[in-house]
This record gives sequence, structure tokens and C-alpha cells, in this order.
Amino acid sequence: MLKVAYLIKFLTEINPHTSPTRLALYNYLKAFHSPEEELSDGLISEFFYQCLEYSHWYSNRGHLSHEIQILLKNFNDFYQNHFDLSKITFPDQIQIIEVESPKAVEEILTRYIRARYMKEVKFKLFTEQKKWFAFILKDGSGIDVLQLDRKFTIRNGVLEPLRTQLKISFDSSMEIDSQFVHTLEVSAHHLMQFTIKNGLITGALTRGYMFQKSQDIQNAKLHDIPKLFWPVKRIEQFFVSRNTDPFYGDIVKKLEDITLGFWEKNSESWQNYITILLSQSESALENVYVGDKRLEDLIRKVRHLLVTTQNDPSKNGEPWQTNQIKPQTKPQTTRGL
Repeated sequence: MLKVAYLIKFLTEINPHTSPTRLALYNYLKAFHSPEEELSDGLISEFFYQCLEYSHWYSNRGHLSHEIQILLKNFNDFYQNHFDLSKITFPDQIQIIEVESPKAVEEILTRYIRARYMKEVKFKLFTEQKKWFAFILKDGSGIDVLQLDRKFTIRNGVLEPLRTQLKISFDSSMEIDSQFVHTLEVSAHHLMQFTIKNGLITGALTRGYMFQKSQDIQNAKLHDIPKLFWPVKRIEQFFVSRNTDPFYGDIVKKLEDITLGFWEKNSESWQNYITILLSQSESALENVYVGDKRLEDLIRKVRHLLVTTQNDPSKNGEPWQTNQIKPQTKPQTTRGL
């Protein structure tokens, strides 16, 4: 069995930095695949499908195909033809179909999900800013969330999503499942693959069509990784009610406490705390709770109170109200804040 490590070593020896094509493959393997993983035609195909998401590689798919073909042929010769290249469809043979009609996209995705899982599977499709999410009830308990879009290709005579590997799974407690490797497009042209164990995340974030690693994550808490935290919270909004969302409840309570006067207006630590809280609350509104009127109103009131206090020295020195909360240099967090 050939391992990913062998291809990485082969690329290293011919210096991948002398060719953008080789460097893209090298970066992709290093970021998203374990050296001990089996090298397969499916793995190379996934690399091509990810490449074709980018206009650069789509415009240069002929060159991408030609150079990778030569590379793999030389690699295969070196390892005595142990890697079967006949099953690989190269980019110049991949047809991409971008479907404009939301109804047509939904119909195609519905057929794909029923074929991939089973006809009786329970799922829901949602669309947001030209992106699609499929929330699939797993056999037993938990949810698989597929991240999809309007780009499709034909595999074995069947129209399917161009990229099928973007997925995050939640267990029966609606926490990120520790048994799987998760891959998400966390923002435009940024991919993150990660695992979670004992609440700590390990993974990699890549940027752009060269799959350049921009962040290496080792045993970090979710709320310490903003690039991942906000997309995950946004996904959770499709199946978690705000009435029971602890993150939303924590933000609202802290803002409401301030509007009720539970803070010391002449305290610099309090003003720093409120400034941080406002920044976090505005990020939550922009990235997760888009258009939430309650949160918008609280942010507006708290910002007004802070500005008024800073600009009016006569308001400094007011006594604390009863049941005041204690100032914190860094606000406590509830699943992210």
C-alpha cells in the first residue's frame, strides 16, 4: 500500500516550489492528509475538485492536468506502477455545470442526498448567500451538515455536487462529533480541516488556490479560533433555538445588565470590559444572529451609555447600584464569548 508520505517525499525531492501546480498539491497534502493515509485515486480526485472551485485553476485546467499527469507517471514509475492512474479523471475532462435556479439546485441536491445516504433519510436543505446546507439526521442520533453550492459535475453518469467533502458532524448532544474529521469552507477561499478531542481542536486553515497554510491549530478551544467559531455558530442557528442557545443568552444577559446600570461608570476596567463586550456582540450580530432586533437594540443602548459616560465627566463617580456585577479584565465566556 502506498502512503501519502511517499508522494510528499517525492514532491519534496523535486522541489515543489519551482512549480505552482506541484506546490498546490504539496500544500494540499500537507494540510489535509495524514502521511500515514493511503494514497488513492479518490484523494487525487478530491484535490482536483477543490482546485476547480478556483477560477485560476479552472482557467488553467489543461496545464493542471498535464503537469499532474507527468508528476504521477514519474512517481508511479519510481514505485513500480503500484498506483493505479486509470481511475483518475483529470481536470481537463471534468465538466462543471453551475445551476442558477434555486428550485433546480434543491432537486439535484435532494436526489444526491437520497442516493448517498438512503431514500428514507430525514434531512432539510437551507440556502444562504448562494451557499446551501444540508442537515441530515444520522442513523441513530446526531446531525451531518453538508456544505454545498450551485456547482455540479457528472460522476458515473450522475449529476452531483462538485465538492462533496465539506462536512461537519454533530453528536446526539449537538456538540461537534469527536469521531470524525471535519472540513469546512469557513470564508471565501479559506478551508479548514480539523478534529476535536476533549473539547480541544487540532487542524489547519488554508488560504487561496495554492492551499497555503495560514494557521496551524494545536489543542485550541473553539472560541479561541474566530475563523472557525463564527461559521460553526452560524450553522448551529439552523437547528438551535435562540431561546435555548447559551451563547446568545449569555450575550443578551451581559448587555441587559449594563443597560440596567449594573456597572461602575468611573471604572476604567469596566469601560474596557464594555468595549470588548460590544466588539464581541457586534461580531455575533454580523456573523451569527444576522438581523436580530433584540441584539441590535441592546448594542445600540450600551454603546450610547458608554459614549455618554465617557463624554460627560459629571456622570463619573455615581454609586454602584444594588446587585451589581463584578468587573472583569476579560469577560467570562459561555461557549465562545
